Amino acid sequence: MKWVKNVIIAAAILAAGLLISKTLGSMSTKEEIQEDLQKLQVTVFSADLDTIELPLTIYGKLNAAQRTDLLAEVSGTFKSGKHPFEEGTSFLQGETIIGLDDSEARANTMSVKGNFINALLAILPDLAQDYPLDYDRFKAYYDQCNLQSALNPLPQAEGKLEKFLIARGIQGAYFQSKSAEERLSKFSIKAPFNGVVASVNVKPGNLISPGRPLGTFINMNTYELRSAVSLGYADQLVIGQKVTFTSPDVSGSWSGKITRIAPVVDGASQSVSVVVTLQGNKLREGMYLTGQIKGVEVMNALRLPASMVFDNSYVFAIERDSVLAKISVEVVEWLDNEVIVRGIGQGTMLVNEPSLKAASGLVVTPVK
Repeated sequence: MKWVKNVIIAAAILAAGLLISKTLGSMSTKEEIQEDLQKLQVTVFSADLDTIELPLTIYGKLNAAQRTDLLAEVSGTFKSGKHPFEEGTSFLQGETIIGLDDSEARANTMSVKGNFINALLAILPDLAQDYPLDYDRFKAYYDQCNLQSALNPLPQAEGKLEKFLIARGIQGAYFQSKSAEERLSKFSIKAPFNGVVASVNVKPGNLISPGRPLGTFINMNTYELRSAVSLGYADQLVIGQKVTFTSPDVSGSWSGKITRIAPVVDGASQSVSVVVTLQGNKLREGMYLTGQIKGVEVMNALRLPASMVFDNSYVFAIERDSVLAKISVEVVEWLDNEVIVRGIGQGTMLVNEPSLKAASGLVVTPVK
C-alpha cells in the first residue's frame, strides 16, 4: 500500500506544478496586455515636401530719400529770414533757409567787381584800334555789367587777343570778381529741393563759424527703408519688386518697391542689404515698419503647426519599432500659428502635436 501512497503524492505534486505554471503564464500575458494598453498613443502623418511661396518679412526704419545736413562754409552772425528757421518750417526749392550777415563780404565783392569794370573800360579804345572785329562784343559786355548783378562769362578770346587781355589784367580781375561772388553766395543757404526743416542747431543772433552744423533739411514726400535679407533669398529679389508695409502704431498700409540691392554680403550675419523706396500719407522719418515681399520660394520645405516645433530647432518623429525621436529642423519663417521648416526627409513619419509626456527613445503607438 505504501507504493500507492507515493504514486498519489507524485500525481498531486505534478498537478500542483501544472496549475502554478498555468497561473504564472496567465499573469504574464495580462501584464503584457496592460503594458501595451499603457503605451502613449500619438497621431502621425507622412512628411510631404513641396516648394512653398514665402511672404518674406523685413523690418526697418524710415529715412527721407532726400536729406541734407546744413553746414556753414563762412563765418557770420545768423540773421532771421522771411521764414523762421525752426523745426517743421517748409521751404520751396531756391528759397533762403539760412542767412548770415554778409555786409563785409558784399562790400568787398562790390570793390573787386568795380575794379574789373574799370579795367575793362580802359582797354576798349585799344580794342577798337587793334582788334576792331572784337570791339563790339566787348563793348556790349561792358554795357551790361553792373555791381548788383552777377558777372556773365567773358566773351571768348583766343590767340593774340587772349594774351592781350591777360597782359592788361582783364582775365585776373574777372576771376577775382567771380571768386568774390562765390564767397558772397555762401552767406545765404538756399533750399536744394522742396522740403521741411527736420532739426535746428542754431538760433538768430548766434555767431556761426565755418564747418558748424546748422540743422537738417528733408523732403517728406519720398522715404527709404533699409533692411537685411538672408543670403539664401537674395537671388530671388529683383529691382522693382513690390513690398507691402504696415506699422504697429499707425493704421493703414503702404506700397513700396525695391530700388537697390547691395552687391556684397555682410560677413557677420550672412545677409544682404536691401533698400525699398515708398511714399504715402502718415509716413514720418524715424517710423518703424514691417514689410512683406511676395514671390519668394522655399524649396523642399514643409508647413507645420507651430505647436510641433520645440525650442525653435526640432520636431518629434517615429523611427523603427515605433520609437519616438527628435529630428533637427531649420526654421525658415514663423507665420502666425504655422512654421515653415526645412531639413526633414521625404516621407518621414512626424508626430502631430506631441503630448507633454513625449521624450526621445519612448516606445509609442502611432495612430494615423
